[in-house]
Amino acid sequence: MNAIHPQLSGKVETPVSISTEAYVSQAWARDERDRLWSRVWQIACREEEIPEVGDFHTYEIQDRSIIVVRSAPDEIRAFHNSCPHRGRSITSGCGTARNFWCAYHGWQWNLAGRNTRVLDPQDWGNAIDDDAVALRPVKVGRWGGFVFVNPDADAGPLEDFLQTIPFWLDPFEIDRMRYKWRLRTRYAANWKVVTEAFVEGYHSEATHPQLITAGYGRTVSCPEGLHARMHTKGMEGAGIGTQFDSDGSEDIRTIPYKTIKGIMDTQWSNTTDTFVEAARRLPGLLPESTTPDEVGQTLMEEARRIDAARGVDWPHIDPAHMANVGINWHLFPNAVLLPNVTYLLGFRIRPDGFDPDSCIMEVFALERYPEGGEPQTQWEEPEDLSARYWPLLLRQDFKNMHAIQKGMKSAGPGGLLPNPVQEASIINFHRNLAAFMGRGAPRDIAGEGAGR
Repeated sequence: MNAIHPQLSGKVETPVSISTEAYVSQAWARDERDRLWSRVWQIACREEEIPEVGDFHTYEIQDRSIIVVRSAPDEIRAFHNSCPHRGRSITSGCGTARNFWCAYHGWQWNLAGRNTRVLDPQDWGNAIDDDAVALRPVKVGRWGGFVFVNPDADAGPLEDFLQTIPFWLDPFEIDRMRYKWRLRTRYAANWKVVTEAFVEGYHSEATHPQLITAGYGRTVSCPEGLHARMHTKGMEGAGIGTQFDSDGSEDIRTIPYKTIKGIMDTQWSNTTDTFVEAARRLPGLLPESTTPDEVGQTLMEEARRIDAARGVDWPHIDPAHMANVGINWHLFPNAVLLPNVTYLLGFRIRPDGFDPDSCIMEVFALERYPEGGEPQTQWEEPEDLSARYWPLLLRQDFKNMHAIQKGMKSAGPGGLLPNPVQEASIINFHRNLAAFMGRGAPRDIAGEGAGR
């Protein structure tokens, strides 16, 4: 199958410029409603947020509201959150319902969206039928434990939209992971600015120096149709989370603990307590003459043993697949997933209404837990962006993203100049965004020179 889906190569894009219109124009933000968000598959929630029949989640994107409900044990439906009588919204937030009802005039619907009560239906004579008074359905799809919706009644299936993502990420069994924590905030930057901060590693040297100290190297983006993935240059085929080396000045058996503990302390994710403990044990499990490959292999074996003892089974992933999956995936348009064998760090960023200078940023950590042992979590919404509520990695990004939004308004007519190798994912993002929007495609500047 790797012949169909090639190994990571790092496609080099043509040098381009990108207009700032997509980031700063209110007209563009309004056009996104009908050209993008009305036509694209997008994550509404996770299945674990609506575990029982009758549980619902109200998903909002700009001025549109959608009800996502578990209508049967293995069935999820979605509806426009609007009463067909006079248009009042029916739900807000999350909850559980045996049926839906409109608080304005008391109309009711079952979980399948069929109307069960119209006040004084005889007043209409024969002018309305069951379809006219039913809730209007929204296309819904499921993958990886996520529930997707698409308001476009003519949209193709979710499976087609996901393209190669299931091939690469299904082995991780993301659907069996559960929330470890989840944070949401309103942030003063365009949703694309924030999304792009998490799909490229070119900013790591200046913004996240601790990652460079921990051994993270240059990253390369790989466009994947609508989507994109990222890997560390020079480590193709080396796997994720198992690369450790030393210049001889430090005992190689102690490097993983320092690295993994540092990740946990600064990211609160992208690893687990199991891996921290497995790394701590390495000096007692390996001789001083051990090799980097033996360190990585022993770390994984010990972590697997620790998890098995607490009732967490790992999925079986082909080593060649694991070696080539990459470290970061951009799921067009507004989700970013960083997968690993027992955990995942995720982002979902939405526009804040039609304000191009604001967005709703959500960050969540998933992890594998023993059956019934997952923590009970809710969306926490701290307005304070300090260390008390946010890990260091995100606070470092917070220092940049608002300044990016502000600076774009003074960028001038030449546009932005993304790195055609390390930020190829951003170029790919704007090519695909332009296809939905009908304008704004990156402009080829090869051969134009520095003056553009």
